[in-house]
Amino acid sequence: MEKLMQNQINNIEKQGIKNGEEIAGLNLRVGKVEQQVSQLTVVVTETNLRVGKLEYQMVTLTDVVTDIGERVGKTEQSIARIDGHLLRIDDHLVRIDKQFEQVDKQFERVDERFDKIDQRFVKIEASMSAMQTMFYELMITQTRWIIGMMLVLVGVTFTAARYIH
Repeated sequence: MEKLMQNQINNIEKQGIKNGEEIAGLNLRVGKVEQQVSQLTVVVTETNLRVGKLEYQMVTLTDVVTDIGERVGKTEQSIARIDGHLLRIDDHLVRIDKQFEQVDKQFERVDERFDKIDQRFVKIEASMSAMQTMFYELMITQTRWIIGMMLVLVGVTFTAARYIH
């Protein structure tokens, strides 16, 4: 009986160690995901800086258009040249929009990964709770058995003492 209880306790400890290792692995994965989120944040920041520079260029180009219009009188050649610049800026903005869409998709994937990790933590938590309940029940059973054996020994001792005297 004691060997069975000891085996059960050892099995519970082994399961606890396995769960600890699994949690450590999950923590490593969470760290990697956090690192990826950090890298994505850097990409978004750089993209925002590029957008700011492009907006600044757009403002500069608008100022150039105004100056040319006041000095030269808005000829068709200057308008064509400015339209070319604006088209390139629009192309840049379209590319930036596409990059933002890709970043949004990556954030969605990261959210899905976090949801999966949350589900794993819920399962692990339920498993740990069940193991804790089982361990407490085993401890209670073992304590009752020990107390019962102690009472038997006390009874035997008193009986022996009565026969000796």
